Amino acid sequence: MRSMVASLAILFVLQQERRVPSPTPVPPAKEASSATSTFALEIPAVGLQMEGDTAASIPHTDFDRFRIRIRRQPTQVTYGNIFAKVNTESANIVMTTSSTADGIVCDFDLTRRAGFRFQPGRNSVEIEIKDRSMRRFYSSFLVQTAAAGPDSLLASTGAVESVGGQKYAVIVGVSRYEHAAEGITDLRFADRDAAAFRDFLTSAAGGSFSADNIVFLVNEAATSQNVRTALFTFLTRAQPDDLVVIFFASHGSPDPNDRRNLYLLTYDTRAQDMGGTAIPMWQLQDVLSRVIKARRAVFFTDACHSEGIGGEVFGAPRQNNLVNQYLARYTADAQHALMTASDISELSFEDERWGGGHGVFTYFLLQGLGGAADADKDGVVTAGELFPYVRAAVRKATGGRQNPTALPGLAERLALARRR
Repeated sequence: MRSMVASLAILFVLQQERRVPSPTPVPPAKEASSATSTFALEIPAVGLQMEGDTAASIPHTDFDRFRIRIRRQPTQVTYGNIFAKVNTESANIVMTTSSTADGIVCDFDLTRRAGFRFQPGRNSVEIEIKDRSMRRFYSSFLVQTAAAGPDSLLASTGAVESVGGQKYAVIVGVSRYEHAAEGITDLRFADRDAAAFRDFLTSAAGGSFSADNIVFLVNEAATSQNVRTALFTFLTRAQPDDLVVIFFASHGSPDPNDRRNLYLLTYDTRAQDMGGTAIPMWQLQDVLSRVIKARRAVFFTDACHSEGIGGEVFGAPRQNNLVNQYLARYTADAQHALMTASDISELSFEDERWGGGHGVFTYFLLQGLGGAADADKDGVVTAGELFPYVRAAVRKATGGRQNPTALPGLAERLALARRR
């Protein structure tokens, strides 16, 4: 029997912030905050006004324009120091600025360049300015429309894609944190998720990975230094025809000192020193472009937004978390496929009900790889079959509160698991 194999080039499971026990009511998206911030976003076509660092729901995406108001006098801000992003992409090219009596208006015409239209699901808008004293001000907005993505299984069509060569894996799971007293909440089952995924990879269905080709780091072993060594040194062994698997179950968070910077948290991360003790998200780009030579890449990101890094710990209200958005950006290559466990700033749940104690995403990921996602019953689970299976199963299990998203790219035909 052929192994899972070479179809899966990078499997990256990230548990961003705290995965909470069983689904609990989630507050609805806010329309407009009563607080006044430096920034406000307006979409006249749908009658929306919202303050910075909030989320809102809209009925449709049939609009081409929106604006951001900056509550600073034009004499305080140089127009060249205004920077905007739409869904992580620099949007200054579709932005024009003008002065008003009470501030600055940034108008966005989404028809000026392809790729900036809002999509079904959650969309992010970011705005940053530097004033004449070079002080930075930053906010983000989340705009929610109807969720996107198929819920039904996709039957296999065409030849299944496989990649030969060696198989390497880095598996990280952090349930306990050395500096939990500083505000990093311990998880319940991240280490169990990592162990279960390792067991799958070493099984015949998962590819019979050799123990010599697996770096397994959980809890106290998952320090920033050990994780960096695994990513930047161990994975240099992989060649273009090889398979690389990365599984990371832990927290992901913006830096409380600078919310533009996002990090993967390790066992020894300090909340107020993420820059020196955590893994910067942008280093994923270095791993992909400078370290890993394997051509095929599939990412699974188990992500959430809850109280993993409590806002009250740092004296600020909870804010949008864009880790999932930037994971998607960093892995958006034609050869790559990505699945996140939840949408932007959504909760990701863990509980005993799923396999005696797992994150709901990892539980159904393993169920799908074990054969539940084999829509055409040919004994092979492809990415095109697995993604909609996991999405539908997680949404059902959480009452629609957790919505995995997928970008299969050109990897829909990759065989992720084989069974007799």
